[in-house]
Parts: sequence; structure tokens; C-alpha cells
Amino acid sequence: MSKKIIIITCLICLSFSISAQTERGHWLLNPQFTAFDLSGTNNDLDKDNRFKLGMGFKGGNFLCDRLALLVGVGFKVDRQNDYKDNSINLNTGLRYYLFSKLYLSAELGYDKVWLREYSSNITRKRDYFYFGADLGYSIFVSQNVAIEPDVYWKYSFTDRRNEYGFKIGIGVFF
Repeated sequence: MSKKIIIITCLICLSFSISAQTERGHWLLNPQFTAFDLSGTNNDLDKDNRFKLGMGFKGGNFLCDRLALLVGVGFKVDRQNDYKDNSINLNTGLRYYLFSKLYLSAELGYDKVWLREYSSNITRKRDYFYFGADLGYSIFVSQNVAIEPDVYWKYSFTDRRNEYGFKIGIGVFF
């Protein structure tokens, strides 16, 4: 138990001592993983027999110190008792580092969703345009690699599709 506390303390101290590569001209690659949606439009459905997984990839360049322009692509799979829902995602946005490691992101994106109920052979396709926001923290494990947990919120303009949750990524700065 005490070894775990010492290791966690050392990692936290190390993350405070390493400066982020957030200067103009640097690049950021950020693969992300989410299976932690807290709630959203479908929050009243049965969650006991639910599988939800999302993966994404963002990359971009720092336009000026602490401000990055990002472009991303991703997919999500959601399966419950009565239906399955697959989607792909394209987005672009800005990420601003407030205090070298704390960041705030805003993005505009497009979701293409395929929804199919198991009792039917019909697949419904929907298009969603959305605004998203993230608040996260970069925990640097080396000079150019960070673990980036964040909370996110997505609001669709199309039909009030709302989603928020937790995701974790790995930031590679170069």
C-alpha cells in the first residue's frame, strides 16, 4: 500500500516539474478511449446489459502558445437489450491550455449514426451536427508523453441529442 502511495506521489511531482510542449509550431497527437458515458439522451434505457465503447484520434498544431487547432475522427459502438447503435464521428476544434497542464477544448463535429433494433431488419441512419466541450488535465509521464483524462459534453443541434461523460487519452507532443 505504501509503495503505491509513493509511486503516485512521485508521478504527481514529476507531472508538475515537466513543462508542456505547448509552444507555437509544436504538434499534438491524441488517441482517446471512452466507455464511461455518464448520461445523455438514452439514459432511461436498460443499462444492466449494455456494452458501450468509443475510440477516437485527434491531431493538430499549436497556432500560438497554448492554443492548438485539432482535427479528429472516431467511432462508437453501443449495444443494449433491444438495439445496437454504431456511429462515426468527424470533428474540428480548439484546445487552450489554461495553466500549462489544465486544458479547455471546444469543437464542432458531425456524427453519422446507424441504429438498428434487434426485432427489426430496418436500420435507421441519422446525421447529427454538434457542439462539444472538454475539460481535462495532462499528466506528463515523460517530456513529450502525457496521460490526459477529461470530462466532455456534446450537444446536437439537430434533435437535442445530448451526451456527456469521461474519456482518457494519451497526448504525444512533438
